[in-house]
Amino acid sequence: MVQKLAHKPRPTKKSYVINKFIEFCKRTDLHGFKYIVMEDLNVVERLTWLPNLKQLDAIKKASLKRVFRCCWAVAVFVSMIIAIMFVITAYKWYARNPVVTVIESTQGAIWDIPFPAVTICEVNSISRRAAKSLSKNLTLPANMTSEYIFQVFKLVPLLLFASSATVAQKKSLVELQDVLDLNNISMETLYRELAPTSSCDNLIQRCMWKNIIYRCDQLFQHVITKLGICCSFNYYAFDSTTEKRPELIRLPTPRRVASCGYQTALTILLNVDVQDYYSTVAASHGVLVLIDNAYNIPDLDSPVRMVNPSTEVLIALSPERTYSTSGVKAFSPEQRQCYYQDEATVGKFEQYSFHNCMVYEKIRIIKRECDCIPLYYPLRDGYRTCNFRDLGCLHMLEDKLSQKDEDMSSAVQCLPECEHYDYPLEVALGQLSSNVQLNGLPFFENVNIENSSVLNIFFNDLVSTRYRRDVYLNWQNILAAFGGLLSLMLGFTLISGFDFVTFFTFRMIYDCTLGNFVGKRWESQEDKVINVVEKPKILESTEKRYESAC
Repeated sequence: MVQKLAHKPRPTKKSYVINKFIEFCKRTDLHGFKYIVMEDLNVVERLTWLPNLKQLDAIKKASLKRVFRCCWAVAVFVSMIIAIMFVITAYKWYARNPVVTVIESTQGAIWDIPFPAVTICEVNSISRRAAKSLSKNLTLPANMTSEYIFQVFKLVPLLLFASSATVAQKKSLVELQDVLDLNNISMETLYRELAPTSSCDNLIQRCMWKNIIYRCDQLFQHVITKLGICCSFNYYAFDSTTEKRPELIRLPTPRRVASCGYQTALTILLNVDVQDYYSTVAASHGVLVLIDNAYNIPDLDSPVRMVNPSTEVLIALSPERTYSTSGVKAFSPEQRQCYYQDEATVGKFEQYSFHNCMVYEKIRIIKRECDCIPLYYPLRDGYRTCNFRDLGCLHMLEDKLSQKDEDMSSAVQCLPECEHYDYPLEVALGQLSSNVQLNGLPFFENVNIENSSVLNIFFNDLVSTRYRRDVYLNWQNILAAFGGLLSLMLGFTLISGFDFVTFFTFRMIYDCTLGNFVGKRWESQEDKVINVVEKPKILESTEKRYESAC
């Protein structure tokens, strides 16, 4: 008898994929996959249908199983979509914020932090006595009097606050400009002649640094700001100052202190001459104190405090230092949103800072639109100084300069520094009395403290806060964040990931290699036949007798 060899049909690609998916669902430990292919109901499903389970026939039970498997498949699919959305959202957030700033220590040493610059500005911008004297010594046109010029001198500070000037005031100041041109007086000369701080000794009577009394002209230098002529201590914004004084003690780098507390740093005695007030920038008596980084130019953006007459003011600084790790520099400035000192320069400032960059942007716009440089910018490089004839142009730009718009864009975009110092401060004050016995304090010897003020600026503690700018988009953080999201939604672990990779790589390669070999055997066996020979009956009976005999 001839019979064909029986063999299994070769599986199709569709059935192969389905079988492999079922095999993967049974072996993986990812959440929910095993319930998609489970042949029986799980515990939860049994408890749900327990009262009616025995009454269902086989067809209904099979339909019920399919319904539950479909529900599990939908749940797994939705979980996968949500997990992918969370991962994409998290990655976009990390990509937008690749650098993070954290508190590294609150025990940093204060001697690692330079002392800030301290700028003292009189609230009174124009000295009454100086204005009276100058108005009498000017050569005037026939239609002007010294009294009129004396009245116009009160409006001189409007050059730095052009938006506050009225039309009539602008007209008077233009007439004053004609007088100044007639007498060959520049803007800087005019401000120095009229300022109550024509000499810092007029404003600051006594100075003490680290419990050592100095002559004030050894510590303070003149600085022109938007508040007028001021006196600045520890000021290093520019490579060279506008004034060259041999008595000024200027160290190569900003000063530092190694101690904290009252009278351990800067203590000064201020003289406030209320009788000489003529044109003020505030409706008060006293001085304005600007405290900022030693390399920043004093400006209205700097932290400022008021010191009134007959008061003793204590300003306690709590310094903070921010530095960046080496990994931060690998990002572009646009990604990390900051500049290192060697990556950007602004004008002729000693160091780059966001504060200096914003000031320089304003100067650049004024130079472009009004063809002049403001008085408070000391390095003018041959450009003329803005005068009273430029008030109209300056007024027009005032609102534009108060906010960053498209006109303030430049080749150097203003970004914060990657490493910088900050000086948060606290202020305490008390009434200064001349009746208190001060014999034990050498700082107050042989001085008249009537209508004077005492200013103490010092570090509040021996330690400082240190911040670290570090890379947030690294493999450790990505692994922790993405792993947590995938584990929460799918139960994904490194083991399940390894199993997924091995199953869909090595196992697939093995199946493909073995499948080719088996396929060839199937093809070779399709036409094979076998011969089935039927035994004779006589032989069968003989065998039976032999077996019974045994």
